[in-house]
Amino acid sequence: MPSLLRLLFGKDQRLSFHFGSIFLLTGILFSGNVLRADSASPELLFGGSFERPPIHRFLLGSKRTLLYPATLSEGGHYEALPLRHGVGEKSWGIFLKGWRERASLRLATLDPEIVRDSRGVIQMAVIATDDPCTSSCVLIPGFLKRFSALFGPELILAIPARNKVYVFPKLANSLPAMVQAIRDDYLISPMPVSTELFELSKKGLRAIGNIDPEAR
Repeated sequence: MPSLLRLLFGKDQRLSFHFGSIFLLTGILFSGNVLRADSASPELLFGGSFERPPIHRFLLGSKRTLLYPATLSEGGHYEALPLRHGVGEKSWGIFLKGWRERASLRLATLDPEIVRDSRGVIQMAVIATDDPCTSSCVLIPGFLKRFSALFGPELILAIPARNKVYVFPKLANSLPAMVQAIRDDYLISPMPVSTELFELSKKGLRAIGNIDPEAR
């Protein structure tokens, strides 16, 4: 049977989201080498490369940002799923379908702060919640649709923490003025992701740079 890594991230183990065919997320939990329905539903979380979860994949073009499956522990913290073998594709399909449904509900409840300049022109949107699954909403097709209505078909995202996302238009944006605030969010957050920047469009999500001058 194929490994979980291959089942989750594809035959070539390269993570690339194309919204026309994105295969996304139900409540399942590892029990030995099988997945079964359970009240504790695994989620897909963004994380930093320093976390080193057993099942993970770097985002396309990224050097610092991971995506990995995790479950909520009894202590109220998300813990990365362990590596297992012998899990069927049908079970992962159920997992991804359920995640998409939950993420879509989260997206519908988001109340972003819309920031305008002195002339009333929208400069950016800032999403901040207490939910560590918030940033994963950017993987849902509805996220691009919702914010493209404000900023156009191509977006620039900063995800300094799991619970915070900055959204900018690709052109004529206020990103340079927000670099320090984004870096501060990353440094002080108890659930940091990275200081990388991402482009989101109909082609998918990919890393395009890093606002940290010391990052390689």
